[in-house]
Amino acid sequence: MRGRVVRRLAAAVAAGVTFLVVPVPGARAQGVEESRLLREASTREAAGDFDGAESIYRRILEGNPTSQVGLFGLERVLRGKGEIRSLLPAVDAFLARDPGAAGVRHLKLRVLTSVDSMSAVEDEAERWFREQPRSLTAYREVAAILERTVGPDRALEVLERGRRATGAPSDLALEMGDVLAAMGRREHALREWAQAVGDDGGQASLVSRRVAGLTADPQGAARFLVGVLGDAPQPGRRRAAVQIALDMKLSEEALELSRRTVSGLEDRPRTAFLADVARRARDAGLADVASWAYAELGQEAGSPAERRQFDQRLVEISLAAGDTADALEAQRRVVSSFTPGSVDHRRARALELRLQGVVVPPGAARAALEAFRDEFPQAPELDALAAEVARTLVARGDAEGAEAVLEGMAGPRASLERGYLLLAGERPDEARRAFLMALPGLEPSEATTVIQFVSLLARLSPAGGGVLARAGALARQGRGEEATASVSDALEDLPEEDRPPLLAEGARLADRAGAAGQGAGMRRRLLDDYPDSPEAAEGALLLARFRAGEPDGKDEAIRILEDLVVGSPEAPVVPDARRELERLRRAR
Repeated sequence: MRGRVVRRLAAAVAAGVTFLVVPVPGARAQGVEESRLLREASTREAAGDFDGAESIYRRILEGNPTSQVGLFGLERVLRGKGEIRSLLPAVDAFLARDPGAAGVRHLKLRVLTSVDSMSAVEDEAERWFREQPRSLTAYREVAAILERTVGPDRALEVLERGRRATGAPSDLALEMGDVLAAMGRREHALREWAQAVGDDGGQASLVSRRVAGLTADPQGAARFLVGVLGDAPQPGRRRAAVQIALDMKLSEEALELSRRTVSGLEDRPRTAFLADVARRARDAGLADVASWAYAELGQEAGSPAERRQFDQRLVEISLAAGDTADALEAQRRVVSSFTPGSVDHRRARALELRLQGVVVPPGAARAALEAFRDEFPQAPELDALAAEVARTLVARGDAEGAEAVLEGMAGPRASLERGYLLLAGERPDEARRAFLMALPGLEPSEATTVIQFVSLLARLSPAGGGVLARAGALARQGRGEEATASVSDALEDLPEEDRPPLLAEGARLADRAGAAGQGAGMRRRLLDDYPDSPEAAEGALLLARFRAGEPDGKDEAIRILEDLVVGSPEAPVVPDARRELERLRRAR
């Protein structure tokens, strides 16, 4: 009977039958026991009982010499006890059973290094090289340790030996470049990194980060690297050159290389490349490259909807770069892609009008607005469009055209622009009424500014009101610094009571124009000449904030705030001043 069973098993094996191997209960029990011991060892280790944890980790390794969890746990506790040398027998027992365990070999090298046994490190490295002569991990790990302990020259020798062993020029090039860069051999490092990119360009991101991390002229280094890769015959290396140029914000190089690279691509690879260039250029803020890529994608679009998607991107990028003409050209294509009379067409047409108001002649802007009004007489965009066109016309010196555009418009934006036109025409009473009509439809922050302005107009003398009206009109035209200067120059000829509020408003006009220094000068004048005026407290707080942001201004900011808190304790801005003062004192 037994002989028949044996013969049948032998026949099954010969026929290639695979048998299911069921784990023996003893192996399962051993795994359960090891897990229990590991939990106990971890608990003791966390409690600082290193002796107890060591004893348990050694029991685990006695039962399973190739337990990595047990070995690395033992390493931790022995390092904590300052007895790391005693780990070596356990490491050797592990490697005797699993000589290919790279992590454990690296552990042994670290242990030997920490006990200052450099000859043993060299011997162990040689053993690793003999047993695994083509293992890149072996050369990489040994070189890293030798660079720290012996020096970069020795590390470079090991890496070069590894490359000779494998025979591949790109092997270990990344590590060799790192060592050469640390040695100050910059050009050699860049050439190695160029090799590390690979023929497919797959390591471009790693190389780009290394170039960006160079302390001396990283963009110059990037230009050198891009030049080397851009002349390579392999398409993958040329694409890597484009990526590195984009990552390093080399606009001219990126655009020239992209044009060269895309000329050799067709269909899907071409589309994928252009989409990648467009995305990376947009993220890097390289508007010219992104615009070119989206324009190319748009020309190859398979449908009007797809073309519109690329054109909308092109509009965004062109506007961000301040290129209104290119944005307008793309937006016109967007408009033509929608069905006339549709909501999407109306919205796209409204944006087109906003864009062309900046670049077309005033007469054309007015005619375009009238055409839009005829096509969409109830469009919600009309109010804002009329206001924008009017504002553009005023900036170009065509106040009459602006008035004609606003005629018949009753929305908040149009009323606001009409108010500023009336100010410029020295009709402050009518301007105030226009501003008050605009208030309900304005955003709260803008409404607050308008209320403050209108209230001040009502409080000032006729002469002071005229100064403020002219300044407000100038500021609305984008001439904020000129508006502030006009207030400052007129103060001496105005009644005394007009001067503090005008100084405060002039400073606010300067802030909105981005001329913070000019605004600070007016507030300093306000505090020096009119310290008891109602406007002085707010002026002190804002001046202190300005000075706190300057390198040499923190001490003065603290003094201003202290004077404000002590001298005007009832002022509404004092709670904010106290918080600001405390923050500055803590930062001293």
